[in-house]
Amino acid sequence: MTVSDRGSRQLPILMNERLERTILRSPDRCWTAADLLSSAQALGERLQDLGDEPRYLINLASRRDDFLVGLLAGMIGGHTNLMPASQTPGAIHDLLDQHPGAVLLHGADDVVDRRLAARLPHVAIPGLQANAARAIPESIPRIAADAVVARVFTSGSTGRPCGHDKTWQRLVWNARAAAQALHQAMDESAAPAAERFHVLGTVPSQHMYGFESLILAALCEGAVLSTEQPFFPTDIANALSRLPAPRMLVTTPYHLHHLLAAGIELPRCERVLCATAPLDPALARRAEQVLGGALHEIYGCTETGQIAARRPTQDRAWSLMPEIELRHQDDETVAYGGHIEVPTPLGDRIEPLQGGRFHLLGRHTNQVNIAGKRSSIQFLNAKLGAIDGVIEGLFFDPGSSGEHVTSRLAAVVYAPGLSAERIRESLRKEVDPVFLPRPLLLVDRLPVNATGKVTRESLLRLIDADPMSKQAGGS
Repeated sequence: MTVSDRGSRQLPILMNERLERTILRSPDRCWTAADLLSSAQALGERLQDLGDEPRYLINLASRRDDFLVGLLAGMIGGHTNLMPASQTPGAIHDLLDQHPGAVLLHGADDVVDRRLAARLPHVAIPGLQANAARAIPESIPRIAADAVVARVFTSGSTGRPCGHDKTWQRLVWNARAAAQALHQAMDESAAPAAERFHVLGTVPSQHMYGFESLILAALCEGAVLSTEQPFFPTDIANALSRLPAPRMLVTTPYHLHHLLAAGIELPRCERVLCATAPLDPALARRAEQVLGGALHEIYGCTETGQIAARRPTQDRAWSLMPEIELRHQDDETVAYGGHIEVPTPLGDRIEPLQGGRFHLLGRHTNQVNIAGKRSSIQFLNAKLGAIDGVIEGLFFDPGSSGEHVTSRLAAVVYAPGLSAERIRESLRKEVDPVFLPRPLLLVDRLPVNATGKVTRESLLRLIDADPMSKQAGGS
């Protein structure tokens, strides 16, 4: 189907309309489309029992199987799944203020915050294990192509999370565009195109990257999805080992860096997909050597979905996915066409090339200007990471937000055995003094979320919790 194909107004909620197709795999069994639909029907009946059926479902399910059941129940019942990037009680309370009358969905093993439980209805998603006695659905349900099935929220790494609606037809196009782009990039080192990948993801289903590359790949493109979502290196290695070949790992630079740094034995992985930040070419080369398969990167954002791909070990340039176009004006680039819901300005500086290709030059928000002197966060982070003894660290600009008024940059660093002053002295040799971080917070680990990102909110919380931060910020 192409963007110009607008004849059909109803689409199946599973693109491969075979009820016996395996979609999910756990360490001890597999589940078919019929299993998922049976549980989705049971969940729909529970929602009907609430009386006034909700327009919005806040899908907090941590397991892939539970999430898929909640998503399908919403699609069948005409509800929109809300997928917050953060699941903290504060973030969910903010979501409820914007979506009154919503119902919270959770897995049977998920713990619901008692303050949330007291504020809104919450329904446990029926487990797939209970399907043996249920009636098997006779066919795959169909829904309106323009139905808004999900509202996905930005991560908040540059500010407050914002919601973006996704219609089912556009999501189907999204999945097919990604599959075509990766198929075109495949070479003899990758698994044959006809083989169905068994996919393991380290990112949550609610994040746009995880939603596209895991959930939509299973619903629309025939992938068999692992129910597991490992975080630590040993858990990732064990989960990969439990999957049959060909395997595909959907991950982030953060997870991949720590996986390879652990030095543990890893099974062959025919494809690795990485996103959320540009990958260091050296890390990409090592990943292909250790895992034995091709590594591809995805570029996009919550607003547009995935729009370009590249194999960083072979090409620095990105290639646009089918039917996606970029419009360049001055320093702004707007993405439109294909599966993009509305034309969207991108947050990155882009150098256009011939043939639907481009180079990324860094984010617009990456530039800093202090006392008339310019630098970039990317440059400063590179100098910080090059200091002997620094394991991880990043600069950020607290800006002028509420009580956070500063004319200096801050930094958060994990560097066992080093003092803040020792780190500043090393930086002083490499960067202008106006960019030296004050405060410089030493931590046991960076406050990364499930996608390996560090949000602005989490950084500001660290400053609030540090008694020296306000004094340092004004010095």
